[in-house]
Amino acid sequence: MRRAGIIILIAVLFFSLSFGGEGEVDAAMRLLGPSSSHPFGTDALGRDLLERTARGAFVSISIGAISLLISAAVGTVLAYAYSLPRFPRSALLALADTFKAVPPMVLALFFAAFAGPGIAKMAIAVSIAHISDISRTAHSRTAALLNEEFIEAERSIGAGSARIFFRHILPHVAPYLALQGVSVFLSAVMAESTLSFLGCGVPVDTPSLGALLAEARPVMMNAPWMVAFPAAVLLLIGLSLELIALSFSESDPSAQRSHKRKLVRVAEVSADRKA
Repeated sequence: MRRAGIIILIAVLFFSLSFGGEGEVDAAMRLLGPSSSHPFGTDALGRDLLERTARGAFVSISIGAISLLISAAVGTVLAYAYSLPRFPRSALLALADTFKAVPPMVLALFFAAFAGPGIAKMAIAVSIAHISDISRTAHSRTAALLNEEFIEAERSIGAGSARIFFRHILPHVAPYLALQGVSVFLSAVMAESTLSFLGCGVPVDTPSLGALLAEARPVMMNAPWMVAFPAAVLLLIGLSLELIALSFSESDPSAQRSHKRKLVRVAEVSADRKA
């Protein structure tokens, strides 16, 4: 399932890099249906819809990738903070949970309107909107590991917080942060499309899937291809990310056994050092 999702996402990325462009305005070619010269047809200004759809897919994937990197970095920092013995976890959790009271899309809309249009700004806005989920994931997994005996054994032999975190906690928290990152990736793609459709996403001169759908709205009955192709690409991106997320959610018995064996080895080594 994960392989299928990755293949679809790579195929969409290859499509965006190979055919992406702004498209040239040609009034004589406006609203032409799909043909050999224009496989996706043309828009209301005569621009090639294949080039603009590919460019829009690249914009959406870029925003999602930046959001994934930001969420992974924030999740790692929060997990490390939650692993510190005297860190005020309750205060940070309460601060992060305040964002949970507002729907992520409303938060993303607020930050996008406050910061202005832009690919990086949109990615940051979506990441901030999901800070509560990232914080909860980092805290729950870190707290569960801190109660393990091998962590106590490491502390008893003088291991510092940084060594415990990077050697024992982070490798086990990383898969959950990766799953959260994929979720943020998908949310970023959908948020960009929604906000660009409303006119407050990426800059107006930047083709995006949401902007293309907004441009198609006045002529969608006469030129359905202007909706069909951008929507199909958006569907493929969402499907690929959903498959990847589901593959992370599924339990892998062999991985669990390997995980348990690793914990046993760490505990045995720590006990030997203590002795």
